[in-house]
Amino acid sequence: MKKTIMLLAAAFILASCASIQTKDERNIRRISRLINSGDHEELIIMSEMPFLLDQEIIVLEKDINSFWKDILNAGFKVNEPELERGIFIDEESYKEFYTSMEVKTFFKKYLPEGTRMLELKTSTGRRILLLIKEKLWLRKIYGFKGPY
Repeated sequence: MKKTIMLLAAAFILASCASIQTKDERNIRRISRLINSGDHEELIIMSEMPFLLDQEIIVLEKDINSFWKDILNAGFKVNEPELERGIFIDEESYKEFYTSMEVKTFFKKYLPEGTRMLELKTSTGRRILLLIKEKLWLRKIYGFKGPY
C-alpha cells in the first residue's frame, strides 16, 4: 500500500512538471508572437505595474507603453524562441535581473506567489528573461530583461 502511494505521488509530480513546462513554452510562444507581430497593445495590457525592466522599476503606465511601442517600432524581434528554463521565483531569483536592494525589494513586494521566471534563448544565442504569472487563462508580465 505504501509503495502504491509513493508511485502515485511520483507520477503526479512528474505529470505536474510536464504540465508546468508546457505552460511555460506556451507563454514563451505567445509573448514572442505578440512581439514579432508588433502587437504592443496586447503587451501593454498584459504588463503589470510596477514593471521591472532589466534593473529599472517602471511605475508609470505611460512609461511601459513607451517601452513596448519603442522596441517594437525599432524592429525588435524574438527569432526562434526556445525555452531554456522556467523556475518559480525564490528569495535569490532577483539576482538574475540585477543585484540591488531595489530589485530585491521589487521581487519581495510586487511579485505574487507562483510567479515564474522564464529564460528563453533566441536563434542568435541571445537570452531574454520574463517574469510571468498565469491565472486561469490570463498571463501577466511583471518583468523583462534582455536580450543579453
